[in-house]
Amino acid sequence: MEARLRARLRRARRWPTLDDIVARAVEARLAEDDLAGPWPPLTSTEEEEATLNGRRPGKNYPGLLKYRAYELPSDLVKRLRTAAVRISEGPLAELAELGLTHNRLDFEPEEREKREELIEGVHSVPRIVRQALERYGPWPRDERPPSAPPDKAG
Repeated sequence: MEARLRARLRRARRWPTLDDIVARAVEARLAEDDLAGPWPPLTSTEEEEATLNGRRPGKNYPGLLKYRAYELPSDLVKRLRTAAVRISEGPLAELAELGLTHNRLDFEPEEREKREELIEGVHSVPRIVRQALERYGPWPRDERPPSAPPDKAG
């Protein structure tokens, strides 16, 4: 009984919620060189478009995706959307210029290859969050997700 009481007193008063874990992971991902900015602020039109799902071509992920809703601070969401829009501007403009924005069955092999190459540069908000969780989320010590930064210990 005494050991349980001691253990209980050593526990954290408040465990981090899933929202806290996701927010920390996203903060860490946004601090990486490729997303750090500084980015010009979004225009009101860009801001409105950034809230709409499925408006851009993006990288296909194998398997089925599970959709989750996280409650993140509004300033973090704004920074996340801004980074996603700004980093994707170049590849999206080139996709539009080459007429490769929409997936079609009649692409030539070179067009399909170019489209895939450009889509690699498109970072949607969900893609950035997935990367953040893969790199900075809670993983068992013996597992390393594919996109995780190299282990500094090994």
